Amino acid sequence: MGKVQLVLGVPNEKQKLFLSAKAKHIGFGGARGGGKSWIVQNKAERLCVNYKGIKCLIVRRTYPELMNNHIMPLQDKLPRSVARYNKTEKLFKFFNGSTIKFGYCNNDKDLDQYQ
Repeated sequence: MGKVQLVLGVPNEKQKLFLSAKAKHIGFGGARGGGKSWIVQNKAERLCVNYKGIKCLIVRRTYPELMNNHIMPLQDKLPRSVARYNKTEKLFKFFNGSTIKFGYCNNDKDLDQYQ
């Protein structure tokens, strides 16, 4: 497959810092409406397209939040030639083997599933 071009939009200054971060584990917090979902989703997309076999995890409190804020928008945005969503595994698998997995974490016990 040739070079994949993603439509990103214009990030704000904090989002630009997040996009340029090179650390293995990255977090992005802040008030409601601060663009967290948008930037996490876009960073994960970029990483998955650019790095073969990379594994990304996007976590919210509940699965409905994941569906509304991430999964459905990505299903609308990503061509099936780039990534396909597996409902059973709750992940997008990209053409190069990279994945974006979706998980919930409403309490401390939920953390056990990510070890």
